[in-house]
Amino acid sequence: MKTKIFIAVFALFASLVSCKKAEKGDMGPAGANGTNGTNGNANVKMYYYGKDSIEVANPTIGISLAMYPEITTNLLDSSAVLVYHQVLGNWYSSPGLGYAGTYQVRIFTYNPSKNLYLVAQNPDGTSYTGIKYIVSQTKIVIIPSSDYKGSRKKPVDFNDYKATMKYYGLPLD
Repeated sequence: MKTKIFIAVFALFASLVSCKKAEKGDMGPAGANGTNGTNGNANVKMYYYGKDSIEVANPTIGISLAMYPEITTNLLDSSAVLVYHQVLGNWYSSPGLGYAGTYQVRIFTYNPSKNLYLVAQNPDGTSYTGIKYIVSQTKIVIIPSSDYKGSRKKPVDFNDYKATMKYYGLPLD
């Protein structure tokens, strides 16, 4: 019996050792290149507003979005609207504190006319009494609700201008 087991194991071993490895075949033809994807998110839009100022006599900057027919009142009502303003080369999130914490900006919209307002106040929320600041530009980022869902879990701080622009593939300036 030991002899039969030995012969069976030897025969199995011999057959395994004598097998040749399969040869590698020729490479097939290259496939067609795919189309390039786009950077960023096509649904997230950014709009610029030019130079304005914040001062005691006029602490409110009014921005009309009526010139953009794609911005509907429904879109404004159902989207995240992020506003950033630039003073002395630095970007600040609105609402939030501005240059050196010397003022804060609150925003609100009046949708039937599609106007957006930035209102400067003292840091404690009282009427603005500070110096005049030139706002070199304002950016408005509109994120439709379909792209904003679950943003609490997304790795972006919307108060951080650079992080937000990078996350959505938007230009920094």
